[in-house]
Amino acid sequence: MQLGVVLMIVGLGWFVFRKRIARRQAVIIERMLRLRAPLSGEQVRGLETVGLLFCSLLFLAGVNGQ
Repeated sequence: MQLGVVLMIVGLGWFVFRKRIARRQAVIIERMLRLRAPLSGEQVRGLETVGLLFCSLLFLAGVNGQ
């Protein structure tokens, strides 16, 4: 039960801060791959969508864990 609650809290936190997380991930990717140009807005939105999927999976795992 406690793990389920933790997963739901992490999922909700990720949902709240998903845009900031996606922007930070884009900066990290640019630096790691040494890209000359920053990622486009569409690519950052793609990262945000993946984060949204991740947060929903965490939340659903938390609901099933209770």
